[in-house]
Amino acid sequence: MGAARRNAGHAGGARDAKRAPRRAPSAFKREAYFALEDVRRGNAVARIVGIALFALIVANAILVFAETQPGIPAGVSAALLAFGLASSVCFGLEYAARLWTADLVHPDASPARARMRYALSPMGIIDLLAFAPGLLVLFVPVSSSMLNAARIIRLVRLIKLSRYMRGLRSIARVFRKRRPEIVAAFMVLALLTVTASVLMYEIEHPVQPEKFDSVFTGMYWAMTTITTTGYGDLVPVTAAGRLVGFCTMLLSIGVVAIPAGIFSAGFVSEFRAQDARDRLDADALQGGFDERAAEGGPAEGGEADRDA
Repeated sequence: MGAARRNAGHAGGARDAKRAPRRAPSAFKREAYFALEDVRRGNAVARIVGIALFALIVANAILVFAETQPGIPAGVSAALLAFGLASSVCFGLEYAARLWTADLVHPDASPARARMRYALSPMGIIDLLAFAPGLLVLFVPVSSSMLNAARIIRLVRLIKLSRYMRGLRSIARVFRKRRPEIVAAFMVLALLTVTASVLMYEIEHPVQPEKFDSVFTGMYWAMTTITTTGYGDLVPVTAAGRLVGFCTMLLSIGVVAIPAGIFSAGFVSEFRAQDARDRLDADALQGGFDERAAEGGPAEGGEADRDA
């Protein structure tokens, strides 16, 4: 058995020896990575590209609203269409660049596996949806309803802003870290909503069949009551219905406060962790400066001694 293990070890070592080391990325690829993933570490061109992508995302969000404005002149409408197509091409190039630099984002995986990991990730799918519908209309005849659907899908481009806004990334981290508590809180909220919906329907339907015609209508009433919106279009008229409404409003105070408290605690913890990470980064940067200064000191001193 020991010989078998040694042979297996030698075989594994041979495979590692045969595995070609990954070449260092070119300077252009590094700057493309910085422009897409970490603008602060890139050069001036990388920062300009990152800022341009951010501005393009915001401009396309405004474009979605501008296209719905009635009475747009034909020339302006054609210009908006051309801008939308040009934006889709730009986002397509961005998607290709992210595929190209995916091996720098996931250095532990092979280039092909890293690109597949990006393409199947949530942000990779969002990047694909950001340009695919806009280019699809060039090659496939579509109806007006499909154009409206494509316009709505283009709003996913706003999610791409999370890459450039630190606060949005913090919100995403809070959701990931507090997922069990958040799910439990919303389960309690869903239980209260369903219970109040069924009770209100069973109590009020015999008296107001035109108002509470289904449990879904009762659910609409429950949601407007729990969120303290209260449109006033659905009002219980029986004593039992009013009692259910009173209990629902009373319980909703605590039920809605639970997720708010979870989010608040999560944000405080995340901000403290972010401050700690910033201090570590600053200390590491300062340590690098001190180390280079210490290395330069003896060298300069040696030259001075030799000159003397």
